[in-house]
Amino acid sequence: MNDKFKETISAISNPHMSDADSNIYGNVDGLSLQNLFYTKYGTFPGCYLFDYDQRDMSGNYFDVNKIYEYFVQNYKDELKVIPYIYRTFKATEPKETLSICVLLEGSHIFGRFQESITESYVLFDNAHYQLARQIVDDLSKFYVSPELKKDTYRRLCYASDRGFYLQDGKVKTPSILDIPTVYNDDFLPEHERIEKFITEKDKSGLIILHGEKGTGKSCYIKNLIHNHPEIKFVYVPAQIVTLMSDPSFGSFLATLNNHVIVLEDCENAIRDRKNGDTAASVSLLLNMTDGILSDDLGIKFICTFNEDMRNIDEALLRKGRLVSKYEFGPLCADKAAALLANLGYEPDEDDDTVGDMTLADIFHYDDPDYEPARGSYF
Repeated sequence: MNDKFKETISAISNPHMSDADSNIYGNVDGLSLQNLFYTKYGTFPGCYLFDYDQRDMSGNYFDVNKIYEYFVQNYKDELKVIPYIYRTFKATEPKETLSICVLLEGSHIFGRFQESITESYVLFDNAHYQLARQIVDDLSKFYVSPELKKDTYRRLCYASDRGFYLQDGKVKTPSILDIPTVYNDDFLPEHERIEKFITEKDKSGLIILHGEKGTGKSCYIKNLIHNHPEIKFVYVPAQIVTLMSDPSFGSFLATLNNHVIVLEDCENAIRDRKNGDTAASVSLLLNMTDGILSDDLGIKFICTFNEDMRNIDEALLRKGRLVSKYEFGPLCADKAAALLANLGYEPDEDDDTVGDMTLADIFHYDDPDYEPARGSYF
């Protein structure tokens, strides 16, 4: 951040704005630029939004400092900048984001800009829409690719009494990065198919990853997120999956164009409709993966669960809807031994547990085993 911007932020108040104008500020989103625009010019403004889907910029964010410098260089004589801190709170972790409101009063153009592209916009009147359009095009230079950020993010789905919503969550760099080393050879063709599918825009479909615990399903998904920061992943935990039959969940999903939705432990939501109360959740997946809704949404679903496939509704397995299906199992003995060696473990020659092994057992080989022996009772 440059020194001039620091000075502006430290002042935080805007000496050019009258008290009457300041009263237009809203308490909900920090500043009501639309109201201020109407007060200044007596007309409701037009609004340009930054549609990162159409620009193929999904997952990118704004460099607010460079936006500020752009306006200083090009509109210095009429520029007024109102900096403010946009605060959000997730559990005990507050997040502060620098935001700026830009006023070009001579050109009848106002703008709000922060890191989130979807929260940024430009307001204008009809006489100046071409200049506003030019500014929007110029600002596309200040999208920053997410791979330049230190952390990788995916969005977590939550539920409240007001419906479903998303919040960003960090994804640690997965310990599993080399797919051929840590998965059996029969998985490699599926991995290539999955990667090709999730990178195709406006394409819908379903991926099913199942198998016993500890075989690497969650780690593989972390790998996908880490390797494709440009893709918008939404993680739906098991407790939210149980709410899939709620009609509002379908409406919520319909807002997530070209997202990859990860449904964790979702076997109870995709069971055969003949054997349980899953008609609503199965129908939702059918419509969004190869139904009428799928044409518009381009949503991809990754379903994970620990059971086998016998109880899954057959309609979900139809060609054209199911893109990939794979059952994870223990890593074969040769690969397990090689991976243990790569991790620095040296099993005893009389260790009869070294054979086919799950990834959980391999990566935590020296950890104590608290699993009860089969057939034991507490």
